[in-house]
Amino acid sequence: MVNGSHKDSRSSQPCLHDLLVVNQVAGPLMVQMLEDFCRAGVCCKIVTGWVDSENPRQLPFEIIPAGKLEKSPNLKRIWSWMLFTLQACRRMIRHRKTPVLMVTNPPWPMLLMPLLKRILGLRYVLLIYDIYPDVLERMGRMRRGGLIGRLWRLLSRKSLLEADGVITLGPYMAETLVGHLCSGDKCPIEVISNWADTDFIRPIEKAQNPFAARHGLTDRFVVTYSGAFGATHDVESIVKAAEMLTDLSEVHFLLIGGGTRRKEVRRLVEQKNLPNLTLLPFQPFDMLPYSLPAADCSIVCLDEGYEGLSVPSKTYYAMAAGSALLAISRDNTELTDIVKQYQCGFHILPHRPEDLAEAVRRLCGDRELLEKCKTASRRAAEENFARNISTRRYLEYLRKKLCQDRLLQAHFRA
Repeated sequence: MVNGSHKDSRSSQPCLHDLLVVNQVAGPLMVQMLEDFCRAGVCCKIVTGWVDSENPRQLPFEIIPAGKLEKSPNLKRIWSWMLFTLQACRRMIRHRKTPVLMVTNPPWPMLLMPLLKRILGLRYVLLIYDIYPDVLERMGRMRRGGLIGRLWRLLSRKSLLEADGVITLGPYMAETLVGHLCSGDKCPIEVISNWADTDFIRPIEKAQNPFAARHGLTDRFVVTYSGAFGATHDVESIVKAAEMLTDLSEVHFLLIGGGTRRKEVRRLVEQKNLPNLTLLPFQPFDMLPYSLPAADCSIVCLDEGYEGLSVPSKTYYAMAAGSALLAISRDNTELTDIVKQYQCGFHILPHRPEDLAEAVRRLCGDRELLEKCKTASRRAAEENFARNISTRRYLEYLRKKLCQDRLLQAHFRA
């Protein structure tokens, strides 16, 4: 294993033996990425307010505590962003010789990176999970084209241009970022998708699935939505589609999750009181290998107006579980491309519950088509969106942008 003690005699640049990550919320994908980096010989530290791990002390990377994210969409969230930004800057100053992977969670620290680079000589790569201020504008929390938005885009452009590298999750998100630049700006953007651990999440027959047995799903055709109930998710169409399918006794809808709209979704489910619809809270992480494969088809949503701003990571988990996809989004999104390219499900436009219901009817009535979609979904996950594929791409890109250690590169090629 290559570690930080190795130097390339043909280059004065240090190898990537250290990496400082800034990310206020380190979810499972971030934890997996850093675990894989550490196994590859990179000493990683993360400035974060929360790590999704039952035993954070047993993780191979160092956790540098900072302010936690307040999820309430009000001044508390803004205050938590501000506090974390100040703490992250302080940590980057203290670790000024360590290259930085700056995650846009929260969005403010990236805006300060050009200044820190000029003062401290920091090298950094941006990882764009959500695109600001566009997200806030489309949520109606910031006036589109206003002074704050124009200033934000000006600072964003500067941060993009000064970065050693820029990564985002999909080609349409990359196009949105290009809109933050001016004609003639040179800022190559690398697209690396999110992923699922295809060894951890695998198809399981319902007869052998304890989650399916516990919730009475063994003999049902299960349609699942699993994830956050957020602003970009058309949950209302799912409930209406379930209402349209009460005549099919074998079909059962399962909503699993929480988030900012959890109470709203619960009220809606209680109001409808449908016999074919169950609402469950977020499941423990160790239950995911059973809750996700219980679905015959999985719904992933990107509501109208949010295309080019986000890619639901639950897409890849559903594919790893071997579920057919029901992708709710407008045309020309990462979701529609996945469904069309891999022939693993159906695309439905937002706010068209009748189309969603029809897609479920078709899959339930044509089990040969269902099995083709499920098989194609799992195969695409294994061949294109597996953990080892994506984290390796991240590490190779960071090496290319943050060091010139030929010895380390030869090690990873081997």
